[in-house]
Amino acid sequence: MDNEKETKKKLLECAMREFSEKGYMKASLRNICKEAGVTTGALYFFFKDKEDLFGNLVSDVLYGLNKTIDNHFSEEMKVAESYESTERSVAELAAEHGFDDDEAVAREVIHYLFSHKDVVDLLLTKSQGSRYESIRDVMVEKMERHYTSLYVVWKGYKSKKQLTKEDKFIIHWLSHDQVEIVIHIFTHCKNAKEGEKQIDKMMAYLIGGWYGVINY
Repeated sequence: MDNEKETKKKLLECAMREFSEKGYMKASLRNICKEAGVTTGALYFFFKDKEDLFGNLVSDVLYGLNKTIDNHFSEEMKVAESYESTERSVAELAAEHGFDDDEAVAREVIHYLFSHKDVVDLLLTKSQGSRYESIRDVMVEKMERHYTSLYVVWKGYKSKKQLTKEDKFIIHWLSHDQVEIVIHIFTHCKNAKEGEKQIDKMMAYLIGGWYGVINY
């Protein structure tokens, strides 16, 4: 059992180097096995195929990221729904609720990404050809689903059917903007400390944009 764990660990370490250097499409399972000192048969004992191997490198980090975001979204919806029957403006509700939670979660996300920098780099720059290559779009869709529900509450709509074409356009744009801002910080800042400092300013911009649109 210990030998199996060591073999799997070695394969994952070698796979990380191979995918990081060559990207998913050009990475060679044969090279990974050679580097790990095992046969291809040993690799297939642990992993179904190349994509399964890549998935083993990135799936845990993705799960942790999604869990953090989902927990925040759940709390955010509870707050919004608790105000649903009030007649106060979104600006008043924002002043009462504040931005601390949003900024804290944003900093947590930035810290998390930098804590798993090698894996996040794989997802953003080396996943072309795998089922993870559209990770940006997947995250935008995730944001868009949540903010669509939130927008309906904020605007006092009875259902999503009341969303106009303009509503949908701005929700998509702001969701896309949020994802790209986080990616920009991750790719342009040297470390988590610098990234966390920048995200506070970006969140002020994003939150102000959302409330500006709601009250427009």
